[in-house]
Amino acid sequence: MIIDSHMHLGSLGGMHNYDVRPETIMNTMDSLGIGKAISSSCYNLTFGDMERGYAADIEAHEWSRQRIFSYLVYDPNGADTCLKLMESNFDPAIFKGIKLHPSWHGVFADDEAYRPAYEFARAKKLPVISHTWTISLTNPVQKFSTPDRFEKYAAEYGDVTLILAHAGGRYGGIRQAIALARKCPNVCVDIAGDVYIDQLTETLAREIGAGRVLFGSDYPMMDHRNMLGVVLGAGIPIDDKKKILHDNAVRIFGLEQ
Repeated sequence: MIIDSHMHLGSLGGMHNYDVRPETIMNTMDSLGIGKAISSSCYNLTFGDMERGYAADIEAHEWSRQRIFSYLVYDPNGADTCLKLMESNFDPAIFKGIKLHPSWHGVFADDEAYRPAYEFARAKKLPVISHTWTISLTNPVQKFSTPDRFEKYAAEYGDVTLILAHAGGRYGGIRQAIALARKCPNVCVDIAGDVYIDQLTETLAREIGAGRVLFGSDYPMMDHRNMLGVVLGAGIPIDDKKKILHDNAVRIFGLEQ
């Protein structure tokens, strides 16, 4: 069974999503052998409608027959409201981590405004997953999310698993993500999204260990098959592929096998 540790439910603003109906999602998962997935709802992540987002998360857990789980979303621009909603909606059977997105929220990843999220994660024994990417002239907003900015919290909250989503995004960010993971044993990466660097999976498995790499699709921005191919076609042992596609997620998120 494959576990998708990074997907989204709903339509993302500014992007065309062909078909995000529940039945389509489940049919796609079934056809690819994806048994479980963890989502951050587009309602609360990109549109800031936290109440609607959590309602959609809970509903998705029901219509998926407990196969789709969710992340609590923390926006440092409205920390007090976020924390109240995180607390009131938290159900460990449904919510398996905390999602951060410094680039969309416009707050640097090492800002003190994120401390309540890490404190919440520590108290609830939840992992934190954050968008990371490489800054460039064409994508300057990624300055908020470069992997090196996560060292402050990764070091201070060594008992909290921190997942660098997209593994830093592009070559420079990937090298930063690897450097941080080698320095902080609580840091993992996922390979969701359009991260198509040649030999990516092999490099991550070699330099930080397959036990700290997670499969993610970034659906519906991306087709699940893209990143599945990056793992299944990688030149690494079958046992390492199993870790990336299944075992690591079971361990980190406390999922039943």
